[in-house]
Amino acid sequence: MGWLNKLFRHHPQKHLTNSNSGKTFEEKYQDLGAFQYDAAGFTITYEDFRKHLRWDEITQINVYKVDKLTVDEISMDIVYGDVYFSLNEELPGWYQFVLKTKEIFPTIPKDWDTAIIQPPFATNFRTIYERNPDDAPESSKT
Repeated sequence: MGWLNKLFRHHPQKHLTNSNSGKTFEEKYQDLGAFQYDAAGFTITYEDFRKHLRWDEITQINVYKVDKLTVDEISMDIVYGDVYFSLNEELPGWYQFVLKTKEIFPTIPKDWDTAIIQPPFATNFRTIYERNPDDAPESSKT
């Protein structure tokens, strides 16, 4: 039996997500997770990905749902310049990040995260923030 344990000992660990964290919804909701915030922006650190981004670098935020066959997964693309990265609701810290974006960018609809749910299994793509040249995030205003 020792050889069997040896064989499976190096089984890759599952990535920590909101679904497998073992936390209650309230704990997940309050968790900063993969995010650290400062006055100018945020740093996201998850697995092999690490990125610091200033709020004023963000040019667009797009949200949509991904059909996972039996459930939908809400996703967000953070666009800065000509590049972007994607987040989804499984990322630890998601809920606080959504709240933070609504605080920093007052033009983001306050109900986008509940409105996007319906109808089920539809992509419901929408741009919730697009920077105008005259706009500045709340954090960069004096």
